[in-house]
Amino acid sequence: MKQIFLILVIVILSGCQKQKTETNMFGIFKNKKELTRKEKTEKILKNKGIKINFNLPNVETEEDTELRKPKEIAKRVTVLAVTNSVAFNGMTGQEAIDYLKKYELWDETTPNEKEFLKNPTEEKKNQETWKCEGIWTLMWALKIVDDLGFPNQLCDLNNIPSSKYPINGNIDPNIFINSITEIRTKSEILDNVDFYYRTNWACVDARLNRIELNKVNSGIVYERQYALNWLVNYLEQEWDEITCDT
Repeated sequence: MKQIFLILVIVILSGCQKQKTETNMFGIFKNKKELTRKEKTEKILKNKGIKINFNLPNVETEEDTELRKPKEIAKRVTVLAVTNSVAFNGMTGQEAIDYLKKYELWDETTPNEKEFLKNPTEEKKNQETWKCEGIWTLMWALKIVDDLGFPNQLCDLNNIPSSKYPINGNIDPNIFINSITEIRTKSEILDNVDFYYRTNWACVDARLNRIELNKVNSGIVYERQYALNWLVNYLEQEWDEITCDT
């Protein structure tokens, strides 16, 4: 009798263990597959009530993407910081030119930037102030800005500590440039490339259909996509030629 009882206990325990194992396996197979980058963006846009074009293609893969080098990004954001200072009347165009030449960064300016600094009209200054968003985006790529934030509110460059900003008084900006040795991962950058690509489509669609889009600021979206496209060498375009295709 004792022997029969022990056999029953073993059978019952074995059955319980088998049931537990089958439940765990079912749980594994029940898990949803990991969302693609495109699907993640579409989920965010849906939650924000922003129109989605499901026919837009995927952005380039990590394997097909070659990011700009850390020092190249640091030089670009430094030049942008200088032109931005002119836009906000922090220095004159000539002072900016002298500054860039003094620290051997004049050759890093683009033809459009040279033209702006030589003749910074009020109209050009107004256009150039939007580059704050490009600076913010590149500083995020350099791991100085923690979070880009949702593109419904203008960035505030004053939130970046002066010690970590490209230009700081009479300090040689090359100190900042040479301090940059790494950037964010391809995955992090491409996540934002995908998000701003699809969000810009919604902005363009709203403009073409004369619909007011109050969920995001189209200017912010455009400028951030512009900087991100430069970061990932989109169509191998240089800064002045960057396109924000949708």
